[in-house]
Amino acid sequence: MQARPYPDIWMRIIGSIFLAHFIKILGHSQSLWEMVMQPEYFLEVLTGALINFVVWSLVRWVSIRLDAHYDWLEASMLRAFLQATLGFVVPVLLSFFVMYFFFIHVAGDNIFNSSWLYVEYRVVLFYLAMMNCFYLAYYFYQRFRQADAALQALSSSSVAPLPATSTPAASNTPVIIATKGSRQIPVPVEEIAYCFLQNDIYYLKTYDDQQLMSNETLDELANLLPASQFFRINRQILANAKACASFRSIANGKLEVTLQPGMSEPATVSQKKAAAFKNWLVNR
Repeated sequence: MQARPYPDIWMRIIGSIFLAHFIKILGHSQSLWEMVMQPEYFLEVLTGALINFVVWSLVRWVSIRLDAHYDWLEASMLRAFLQATLGFVVPVLLSFFVMYFFFIHVAGDNIFNSSWLYVEYRVVLFYLAMMNCFYLAYYFYQRFRQADAALQALSSSSVAPLPATSTPAASNTPVIIATKGSRQIPVPVEEIAYCFLQNDIYYLKTYDDQQLMSNETLDELANLLPASQFFRINRQILANAKACASFRSIANGKLEVTLQPGMSEPATVSQKKAAAFKNWLVNR
């Protein structure tokens, strides 16, 4: 899965300086002019800004790496745990230890004897939480923009289903645009084993066991895909004939179809569709 870039260099620079300045003036009764006139003001602000920029860049780097391997929609719980751990807890600890050594070796004081833990550190925690929320919001903003662009491209490409009475050349085989993390992937029809609905999200399953999000509903896919190859098993599954490895009769005249690659839930054909399904397999 391709990493998602975040073009936010100027936001990080300006935000890091502003945060360092805000922490510096926090709790001081002096005017801004009086503080700016002190030589140590610039040293402390620049040092703080550098630390803030490094920590912010770490949160950004973690977000990009996680985007590349753990999609927010496909692995929500695991992604949330890793983002909270690597994008918040680790930077929180890093900020503490950096300031701990700063107090010892630069300020010549003990951090536990200062107000930093009770005042400035809370501001740092808030900003770290906002950084993670920013990358989460930006992720979904880009995700929906890409999905919208893919839908527009698909609608303008006038993809038509293959005629049931002819077998076109391989170069004319249509593709379905699917989503995998941050990428829009063209999937050739012959590689689709089945399409299914799960947790209100539409997916494509390929023969090499890839699971991709579909930009179309099952009704739309049923109109796009050739009827000679695909059958609407039920309201949740649209299957390719080659993916129907076997089937057996179950209660009330229904059929239970075994799909390859396998599904977590059984694929059941209703009694009304059982005869049509058998006829389709034989005469398609």
